Amino acid sequence: MSAIALIFFTNIISVIAQGSSVKNKFPEFASYKTFGWNFSPVLYRAANFDTTIGTIQIEGKATPSITFGFTKVIHPEREFNFRYGLLFNLLPLEHYTINIGDGEVPGFTGDATTFKTYGTFLFSIPLQIELKKQLERNLYFSMMAGVNITLLRPGSVTSSKSYYIEELDQIRQVFALQALTRETSIYPNLILSPGLYYLTNRILIQTSIIYQKAIPNYFTGEYLQDNLEISERAEGQYSLSGDYIGLSFNFFFKKKDVKSKKKLKEKAVKNIYIN
Repeated sequence: MSAIALIFFTNIISVIAQGSSVKNKFPEFASYKTFGWNFSPVLYRAANFDTTIGTIQIEGKATPSITFGFTKVIHPEREFNFRYGLLFNLLPLEHYTINIGDGEVPGFTGDATTFKTYGTFLFSIPLQIELKKQLERNLYFSMMAGVNITLLRPGSVTSSKSYYIEELDQIRQVFALQALTRETSIYPNLILSPGLYYLTNRILIQTSIIYQKAIPNYFTGEYLQDNLEISERAEGQYSLSGDYIGLSFNFFFKKKDVKSKKKLKEKAVKNIYIN
């Protein structure tokens, strides 16, 4: 994975070097603010369950979430440019379903339990380069690539499933999961985002497909199923990658017309003298 990251950054440096000579190719972009707002609905990849002993009916599920924040573009009028920002990411901690069959727990028929938990909002810092190509008068193609550095404090995810067996006056735990983050809080992610710009009189709208590939997994751990009447003990390895795909929307408002404001001010001054 480190080799892939090295190749990725080498390509970024090469693209920047090639693009540095292309200046002011799209002067119309300079009439919009370089500071923009971002909103992205995303879908996180389902957690991976790798059973190493026994069998277990468990299903990881993809999880919808959101990111939002701001973006700052350096030299938007150029064909190649650089951008950075600050994003707030709602991270799903777990989303999966376990199935307990008939006869596995005394007094209970088949049961399916879904665990779905979100954490708090995380900070991330995207660093990207961008290539633009004009398609029509107000329509442009955009390709962005870079890294998204997520700050995730050390922590854990713990969940379990238990039944109260009335006839035995007993609480029986049949499933447990525990996963941990890394000790370090910095998680680099590769991002790729093709999309379109549309220019209007008041706002520049950028819509992109965004794909994030986490380099280290966000959470790794173990899970265990036991104390069932029919099925044998089962256990395995759990991982939540942090990968996602989604739609990204950036909004850049048009700059105020300084010349028009100056003329209006001069006109107001003249009116005062005339009166």
